[in-house]
Amino acid sequence: MRRVISAWWLAGLLAASGMASATEPLNIYIGQGQMPFADDNPSDRGVYGDLMDELCKRLQRECRYQSVPWKRVQVTVANDPYGIVLNLGRTPEREEGFVWLLGVLPTSYVLASTHQRFDSLTDALTAGPVVVMGGTPRAQEALQLRQEGQSVVEVTDPEQAARMLRSGRVLSWYEIDLRVLYLWRHLGYTEDSIVSGQAVSANRSFVAGSPVLRDASSLAAQMQQAFADMQGDGTWRRILIRHLGADLADRLGEP
Repeated sequence: MRRVISAWWLAGLLAASGMASATEPLNIYIGQGQMPFADDNPSDRGVYGDLMDELCKRLQRECRYQSVPWKRVQVTVANDPYGIVLNLGRTPEREEGFVWLLGVLPTSYVLASTHQRFDSLTDALTAGPVVVMGGTPRAQEALQLRQEGQSVVEVTDPEQAARMLRSGRVLSWYEIDLRVLYLWRHLGYTEDSIVSGQAVSANRSFVAGSPVLRDASSLAAQMQQAFADMQGDGTWRRILIRHLGADLADRLGEP
């Protein structure tokens, strides 16, 4: 009898623990300067922010948004058992440091310029200064390839990079293609004043979780099902249209 009671007590304790973790708020970390993908502005949270809002509603989870400088995001989320970071490219260097909850968008990394087409980072560095978002794998790549006399400019806000390129302070900008297009339009620059070369590399951007995220497998499965439902009922396409326009939505919105 004692064994039976102990088993019931343990089962109840485990069930209560699971219920508690499933109802705790999720902490959504947003790196500053991440538009059109994510922002902490409640009136315009970006593609991933709107996606996360909808996922939280469908999963019936409270979500608390926290804006953090991009260089600190990965460190901040690492020890949070309810921490989630938006718009994170999945790279070999990051593989063990996160739980990869939901693959969302393909990301191509290009060199944009107002002067000429660059198809390789080596050619761009040889030609003149390259601006890049600090603390990203792109910045690390550019710094590793840089030779004596070549210049890599690191910024903390992609909008600053766009302005530097437009003003001629740098010759090229190493960035995600969708962000280049978004910011160029957002700042009112004409699209025919910029040219991008072929993709230097390609990746996929995720909603990722802390390596100590509670109930990560269950949460990932729930998110993936909810996202599939959003693709099926048109919610995902409407989010893409809002932030990227109908043309890109048609290209990116297929399941």
